[in-house]
Amino acid sequence: MHRYESASRWARTKDAFTSWRAFHDAIRLKSASSMLANEDLLPSPPERQTWTVWNFFAYWWSESWAVSTWSIGSSLIALGATVRDALLVVLFANILSSVVIVLNGRAAARYHVGYPVLARVTFGIYGSYFFVVLRAILGIIWGGVQLYFEGQFISICLRCIFPSWTSLPNKIPASQEITTQVMVGFFLAFVFTLPLMFIHTSKIRHLFSLKSIIFPLAALGVVCWATTANGGVSSNKLIDASLRSSSPSVFAWGIVSQFNSVMGANSALLVTVPDLARYSRTKNAQLYGQVLGLPIAQTICAAFGIIATSAVHNMYGEAYWNPYDLLNSVLDHSYTSRSRAGIFFAAASFAFATMGTSVACNIVPFAADVTCLAPKYVNIIRGQFICLIIAFAIVPCFLSGYSIFQGSVVAIMSVDYFLIRHGNLYLSDMFTASRLGRYYYSYGVNMRGIAAFIIGFVLPLPGFVGSFGTVSVSAAATHMFNLGWLLSYFVGGVSYAVICFATARSMMKGSREAPFEGNVPHHIETGSGHDRLIVDGMEIVGLADHEHEHGPEGLCST
Repeated sequence: MHRYESASRWARTKDAFTSWRAFHDAIRLKSASSMLANEDLLPSPPERQTWTVWNFFAYWWSESWAVSTWSIGSSLIALGATVRDALLVVLFANILSSVVIVLNGRAAARYHVGYPVLARVTFGIYGSYFFVVLRAILGIIWGGVQLYFEGQFISICLRCIFPSWTSLPNKIPASQEITTQVMVGFFLAFVFTLPLMFIHTSKIRHLFSLKSIIFPLAALGVVCWATTANGGVSSNKLIDASLRSSSPSVFAWGIVSQFNSVMGANSALLVTVPDLARYSRTKNAQLYGQVLGLPIAQTICAAFGIIATSAVHNMYGEAYWNPYDLLNSVLDHSYTSRSRAGIFFAAASFAFATMGTSVACNIVPFAADVTCLAPKYVNIIRGQFICLIIAFAIVPCFLSGYSIFQGSVVAIMSVDYFLIRHGNLYLSDMFTASRLGRYYYSYGVNMRGIAAFIIGFVLPLPGFVGSFGTVSVSAAATHMFNLGWLLSYFVGGVSYAVICFATARSMMKGSREAPFEGNVPHHIETGSGHDRLIVDGMEIVGLADHEHEHGPEGLCST
């Protein structure tokens, strides 16, 4: 064994800082054979294909219990919608989301590769980088937002312990929209999340199983307390029916906008799913687990949010839609030992759930993305640390219309897999920069996918620009923006299908002549302790750097 590999971890660490070359050798991944492959980009080996139906169900059940889902009824109720109408909007939006999730996860479950690699099939070996960066930005922004949410709940826990917590001096300017207390909570959220960065995605499924139990119980506790203290739900005190009757068209477009908002809130999840589905034990495990978990759980969570807010509004005279505002309001009105104990456990549960949401929706996809951007130096574990550090450094903010750029991506990838490729992908071509590779296209870019992506978001784009309030736009532009994710999804998908059927018969020919998912995926894995790749038991040298010697399906082998 090499002297460096046999040395202790501390000795290797000291040796890494003796020179720039030693540092470079220390951080370079031994499994990285090229700019296109490392251990976390290659298909997941059988020992990592561990996610079952229950794991996927627990994941989506747990991720549905989040701050954004709890407060999602606020905008619907503000329009004058009844509780029934609000919940129906949430239910049907999540049914559509679950269908999209299953479609987008199918290729990953069969070929066991994640989003960055599947994007090469649709957008080209080099064209995929743009779409990887596009998703990585979303992960960073929402990572900071979720840390902020988690910090709010941790601050509440500290308030329950220390009566003087609210009287701490606040030297942070009001323009920063954060207090000293929340900033301390924000820092502690970072510290508490840090240990989870050591856990690989394939092994973190138990976190979601735990969250799927803890958060619903905590939420149920809050709802039971609120309705008991109020003596009922009192939803009629929260709903203003005159808002609906005064302008039916405004109400109708508002409902459409909120339906789209639910899809937009799920947009990160819809794109992320291949990075989880790749670990599916069978190709159908993700199907049954995902189609059931999301609609049921999000509808129940939204219902809990509406019920608790209605009851507290009747008691305190104000609607607290964010759960951390609601918990703080309880302490404002009753700072007894009993209240402090109950609120502490509720806030701690909400903080844990928010941490799980951040890991699943933001840190995991970002980590997958940066493994693609720097495969020689970054794997899943390192990528998770990078995401957490950058998310901590940014100012939390929302990109409300960002989903218009994600909708067309998901649609194009689904159309490409089911309609254009007929479910037949070729793993060897996903890891080669050869001009003869199936997914090289022109200079490594599939211009059909790029064109469909642009067509997909161009219609809601003027309304998106107008949403910032800097320019005025027409009512039609606003309505198209209200349909943002839905419009970009359907227009992008249809555009890609039309363009491919019109111009890419030769590209489609080989895949569509075979039965659906009729090809047998090559099994690719890293050789133990060596910089090599194994395909069906055969050692492959320079899979990504050598030209194919036998056409698109050929492999340079020893």
